[in-house]
Amino acid sequence: MKTLQEVLLFFHQNWKIQVKQFSQSKEKKIEVDKNKYKKTIDFPFDKIRPQEVLSWLDYSSQGWIILSSDLTIKFINKKALSLIRFIKYKDVIGKAINDINELEVLRNKILYSRKKDYPISLDFTIAGEPIWANIIRGSKKSYLILLESKLSIESIKKRQNQLINDVSHELKTPLTSLILIGERLEAVVSKKDRYLVKRLKKESKRLRKMAEETLELSKLESSESFNKNKKISISDLVMESWQTLKPLAEKKDIKINLFIPTKYYISGDIENLKRAFINILDNSLRYSPTNEEIQIEIFKRDSSVVIRVRDKGIGLEKNELNDIFSRFYRGDPSRTKFKKSGSGLGLSITKKIINNNKGFIKAFNHKDGGAIIETIFPCLNTDL
Repeated sequence: MKTLQEVLLFFHQNWKIQVKQFSQSKEKKIEVDKNKYKKTIDFPFDKIRPQEVLSWLDYSSQGWIILSSDLTIKFINKKALSLIRFIKYKDVIGKAINDINELEVLRNKILYSRKKDYPISLDFTIAGEPIWANIIRGSKKSYLILLESKLSIESIKKRQNQLINDVSHELKTPLTSLILIGERLEAVVSKKDRYLVKRLKKESKRLRKMAEETLELSKLESSESFNKNKKISISDLVMESWQTLKPLAEKKDIKINLFIPTKYYISGDIENLKRAFINILDNSLRYSPTNEEIQIEIFKRDSSVVIRVRDKGIGLEKNELNDIFSRFYRGDPSRTKFKKSGSGLGLSITKKIINNNKGFIKAFNHKDGGAIIETIFPCLNTDL
């Protein structure tokens, strides 16, 4: 492709094909109304350099390959480069299409399309990935090839989750071995080196927990770990979760202040929801000063039940209000004296559980200090 006009013509042809869904039969040809084309585009294209237009195409979500009349690759964008499993432009630009193994199947189709004025579509595979290609002939016997992956978003997510599962499983065994080795070493190393062994054990345990929670989060995202929904008393659920953490709370002399004017019910997976509220309460414990209380308020808002958990710490920075639910996010250590090392996945798991149970979770600061984590669920007793 040598001129901007040709690039735009390719783009216009492809747009017309997709919008008007022209027939691809041998009898019907696509007619491009050049006069209408000129009237439609009211823009000083002559002032834009062709190279600039090509640089814009580099950010397209669709793969673009432009061939000269001798089927040499003159342009390829980032998406097309990734689809054909290449990394560097220099490995592709200037090569004949039949010299690229991944594109060799397109050559015969291109030769066949030389006598056709309409685009030709083709399905083929690259490294097991199904690809859709659309071959469009331009002026001066140049060609545009459009490439798209036929993998659905669901199948891509499934592949990602499978990779996460495999990596997490593979990591758990060697990390457990490291912890056992650390325990053996602690008994034989000199006193001055024991802190190194303790650090090894601590980090190994943290990494093992991270691998376990990554695996758990992956299962939650694929809905593999959900049980049948049940009618749940939200106050009973919160109190059961608190009882699990009560020994930790007693060490810091932290008490719970629970305000529930009425008993409310929700529908959900009780085991996973209990895990979510343990994470929320554990986070509040982590950032609460000693000899303080955690306030829990449960109330009705329209047709929803709201659960607010407030600690008496220094609160959250503005940028943390959304970040705390991100994967591997770990809060500012200056906000807490709690020595336990987290994986940064606890609240990510919590958010996924809440969302999977038709709930919503957010964090904000209380006007009098401290952070609030608020969860909202559809209330079953809507007649109240």
